[in-house]
Amino acid sequence: MKALKIFLLLVVCNLIYKNSLSQFYYFSDKYYNTDLLYEVGIGLGAMNCITDIGGANTDNTAYLNEINKKNNKFSKSIYGGVLYQGLLGARIEGTLGEVSADDSSITGKSNNIYSKYVRNLSFKSKIAEVSLLLEFHPLLLLNFQLSQNLSPYVLTGVGWYRFKPQAELKGKMIDLQPLHTEGQGFAEFPDRKPYSLSQFNIPMGVGLRFETGLINVRVEYVHRRLFTDYLDDASTKVYINPNLFAKYLPPADAANARALFNRTKDGSIPIYRGHSNNNDAFMSLSVKVGVVLGREKTGNRTGTRQLRCAF
Repeated sequence: MKALKIFLLLVVCNLIYKNSLSQFYYFSDKYYNTDLLYEVGIGLGAMNCITDIGGANTDNTAYLNEINKKNNKFSKSIYGGVLYQGLLGARIEGTLGEVSADDSSITGKSNNIYSKYVRNLSFKSKIAEVSLLLEFHPLLLLNFQLSQNLSPYVLTGVGWYRFKPQAELKGKMIDLQPLHTEGQGFAEFPDRKPYSLSQFNIPMGVGLRFETGLINVRVEYVHRRLFTDYLDDASTKVYINPNLFAKYLPPADAANARALFNRTKDGSIPIYRGHSNNNDAFMSLSVKVGVVLGREKTGNRTGTRQLRCAF
């Protein structure tokens, strides 16, 4: 009976030993990998937007030419996440940035471009975002790598962000949402509901990760699909009667609304104020540097693959 117990114990130890071997494998001749790696890091980059204001300097609009590089604003982020076998990852990320656009930067000869220039709308908004992101490295699934250290990936997830569109008036930045510049919430416009300054979005992006062992360097582009057309406080086509501001707003807000809802250069009423057929969007291009936790130097694990069993 004692010999049987010893035999069974040896079998259990052998199974545990084999399982422990499967959890550690070589990343390089200097580092071990594990199935789960953790990463914390920071990112720096640029944030931009596509809204009803500004846009392409041509009637033939496309995604890239609607992003005005003059509107790039500084952004920063901090993140923490986990990666399974280098293939699937999840992380929580916080991002701070700013977006802006203005019609005065539009130049062109067509009537549409000239109408935007005359419309003369502009806005700025701080962005604060928290997102849960999932990343997938497709080439690893195909057992193919660009190199030992380089891996492209795609990502998506869900984000929550806060924004606050503002415009300049007499040298001061004025919050636009409380002014109801398009009659949001007014009885005369039952279909125009006040918009919330805190909303969800859908991030979608691509990235390239470079691994050095204990440090990951990433270049990442993320587009946010929004569920609002009021990132810039402009959406509907028709300008409202400015007399309605005095009916619904305090005197100071009514005065600011009358000054900011129509900012045409010649005092006329433009063809349109906005387009409600497409929601707004914002995006970021960033470089991230992360510290990898869970990957150890091969010299640090000498003898750890030998399981000791006490009888």
